[in-house]
Amino acid sequence: MKKMLVALLVAGVCSFAGVAMARADGDTAVVKVPFQFIVGDKVLPAGEYRIEHQGDPSVLMITRADGKGGALAITQSTGVPTPSDAQVRVAFKNFEGRSFLWQVGMPGRDTREIKLTKESAERVLARLNLMPTEPARSAK
Repeated sequence: MKKMLVALLVAGVCSFAGVAMARADGDTAVVKVPFQFIVGDKVLPAGEYRIEHQGDPSVLMITRADGKGGALAITQSTGVPTPSDAQVRVAFKNFEGRSFLWQVGMPGRDTREIKLTKESAERVLARLNLMPTEPARSAK
């Protein structure tokens, strides 16, 4: 129970951190993420990122501001429009101590969400070899 509470608290803090440091310009948003996070099968380091729609509103491109990497995300609409006078909003989900980009709300557009379940997050972590190891059991 305590682990779940800590995970929810971390996810909430991470979500707030993304919201507090974001700005938008048309179809492009710039966000400063102060922690490492995962998008699709890519681990992205803390830093400043440009988020933009790629023609199809379901495709978001997340690119490091320094041009040294990024990822594509396939999203779906939550059906909730982001007010045109709002700030960019990014939210993260925490699984096994890792932050996954989950939602992006850009002014004047529907909030976009990356389909993310515990099972899909575990598959990604396993592919990236980031699953926590279980403590070794001592032989008796």
